[in-house]
Amino acid sequence: MTDILNPPSARHGGPAAGAVSPGGAKAFDLALIKQYFHVVVKRVWLLALCFVIAVTVVLITIMKQIPVYNCRATLLLSYGLPVPSSLTQAEILPRGEYMDTQQLILQSGLLISRAKGRLNRSAADLAKIRSVSCYQVGKTAFLAIEVQSEDPVLGAEMANALAEEFLDFKSEERLNTSQATVISLTQQANRLHEELNKAEEHSLEFARENNVIAIQERGNIAAQHLASLSAQAAEFRTERMFLESEQPLLAKAADDTVLAALTFTPGVVPGMGYSSIGTISSEKSTNAPAQRTRDEGLVEYGMVQQPGWESLKRQNAMLQARLVEYRKKFRDAHPLIQKTLADLQENDQASGIELQFALRQYYAQLESLSIKEQAAKRVEQEWEEEALEIARKAQESGNIQRNFSRLQNLYDLVFNRLKEIDISSGIEPESVRIMERATPSSSPIAPRKMQSIFMAALVGLGLGLGLIFGIEYIDDSIRYPDEVARHLGLPFFGLVPAANWDPDDLRTHVLANLDQKSGVAEAYRNIRSSILFSGIDDRIRTIALTSAVPKEGKTTTCLNLAVSLAQAGSRVLVVDGDLRRGELHKFFGLEGGRGFSDVLVGQAKPDAVIQRTGIPNLDLVATGPFPPNPAEVVLRPELGAFFEYAKRIYDRILIDCPPVMAVSEAAILASLAEGSILIVWAGHTSRKLCALALQVLRERGANVLGCVLNNLDMERVGYYYYSTYYGYYDYDYVYGRKDAGRPG
Repeated sequence: MTDILNPPSARHGGPAAGAVSPGGAKAFDLALIKQYFHVVVKRVWLLALCFVIAVTVVLITIMKQIPVYNCRATLLLSYGLPVPSSLTQAEILPRGEYMDTQQLILQSGLLISRAKGRLNRSAADLAKIRSVSCYQVGKTAFLAIEVQSEDPVLGAEMANALAEEFLDFKSEERLNTSQATVISLTQQANRLHEELNKAEEHSLEFARENNVIAIQERGNIAAQHLASLSAQAAEFRTERMFLESEQPLLAKAADDTVLAALTFTPGVVPGMGYSSIGTISSEKSTNAPAQRTRDEGLVEYGMVQQPGWESLKRQNAMLQARLVEYRKKFRDAHPLIQKTLADLQENDQASGIELQFALRQYYAQLESLSIKEQAAKRVEQEWEEEALEIARKAQESGNIQRNFSRLQNLYDLVFNRLKEIDISSGIEPESVRIMERATPSSSPIAPRKMQSIFMAALVGLGLGLGLIFGIEYIDDSIRYPDEVARHLGLPFFGLVPAANWDPDDLRTHVLANLDQKSGVAEAYRNIRSSILFSGIDDRIRTIALTSAVPKEGKTTTCLNLAVSLAQAGSRVLVVDGDLRRGELHKFFGLEGGRGFSDVLVGQAKPDAVIQRTGIPNLDLVATGPFPPNPAEVVLRPELGAFFEYAKRIYDRILIDCPPVMAVSEAAILASLAEGSILIVWAGHTSRKLCALALQVLRERGANVLGCVLNNLDMERVGYYYYSTYYGYYDYDYVYGRKDAGRPG
């Protein structure tokens, strides 16, 4: 098949297949079309068989099928009255998805079973319904219901019943949906009403028990007290820390320094046991003038009239000055000096008492500040607990109020929704009606006889063509002359057209007895010309003709090639080298009793076995008796002597050898001859066998000169130009009109 798809170029000057015209367009290839046509004609029986089988199967199937009718009803789905936006809870779905949903509803088992029940038919009648389908008509709002049934009346009734059931289903769906919604919302409203009453009672009870009305004011008061107590506790802590920081410094200072420091320490006055912090508020202490004296502060609170230790210090200074003056005038034993010393001692003792008293007051004041700080923190903690309790009650009261508000909102929403459903229950958001009722169909949709038969014919023809070209593709025979050079590597000497030889009269196979204007006769003359003018050395005078397998026409080719050479004026001797079943003498009507085998075994001289054929310049050596060991006979030296004798008398000696792959003496004869020609039945012999035979010949030392294609059907090959040329010269390349067997 690859060769058919890539046809060889025409020989002898003809245009190549698929050649390009001068204008650049590809020329019409009639030869290729004829080649395809012959491939089909050659196996037309297979094409006819596939055609008949396909059509027969379809006809039998059609005869067994029950007619099926298709009935259709049409529904129109559209929007009804518009629903106010305040009454709608969600947007309407897109129409495409809506239509898909309606299709699924129509094709559901529920509606189909309800429609069948509406028909009130028997189960046997309902079994005639083949299928129920629904589809959207284009992009419109129409839905088509199709029912395929064996009974057209039943199909129409089923389609109409399904449409009516769909209308009832939509009405029930709207009614059931509204009722279910009202029941559900009513139940929710009752439940919310009960919860709302409970929440209200709980709120009132909580307000009564916890005095919720004044809870905000109580919270503010607690917050104010917490702030004031926190400030006082911070002030007490600050003063305590200040006094504690002075304690390590006072231990190292002198008495006068300690008294002076304690004099100016807040809340401590030496010799006067009082604390200004304990008797005044923080507001008064912070607003007192900074420049007022310590004495004014003491007099203000009715504690002392003047400070004691300062008087003692002043008296001590006066006594010291007086003692200095007395000592300038008197001795130490003087009474004035002694009295002054006694006064100084008494004054020092009083100062020591003041110092001890001031220190005791310092530590008492420090402890007092710690006690006041702890007391302030304790009171602050009690007010903090009170504030937290008030905040907790306020939070709980807020939660109760929020829960009450939430329940109230839910109740209002459910109640409003109930009123909306009551208003919108009479409004239909969608409208469905039957636009076209189904009617009984007059013609069935299945089986479609003509269409089925036509498709079966196409399938049968396609299958047949596929098988034909598939078989042609796997055919590996040598069918075209160019394959000789491509696959065998041999020169091509020519081709012999297929001829209808008469098997009962072998004399009609001889070229001399043929119409010399026939295509067969011209083919042998072309082979003769190819051999004579192909550059073969004139010294090659003994030529063996053989084939790969039997029955490839080598005997006829050898015989007629010898006749054509004799007609050209050469003296030719034809030797029947098939020592097993040679029949070359029968073509001339001669005897085969004595011949080639007698010469090889030494029982006859060459001149004794040569017979005249009746054709000028052509003699014959028949096969003679068939020896039991032909392979050994051809190896005898008498064969060479026979060739030497024949070459002295004849210009060409043609040896008709047996097939190479069948017997061994074929390769021996071909190797002993000066040249050999391989005969191939075109389109029949496998190229692998031809290649193997050629390999055997060459391994035996044979000089293979070329190849001849025999029995080539000119109608099947793309060599349309050969038959055209023959017809142009009034040559008929098909010889004879009788049926014939295969060539010898």
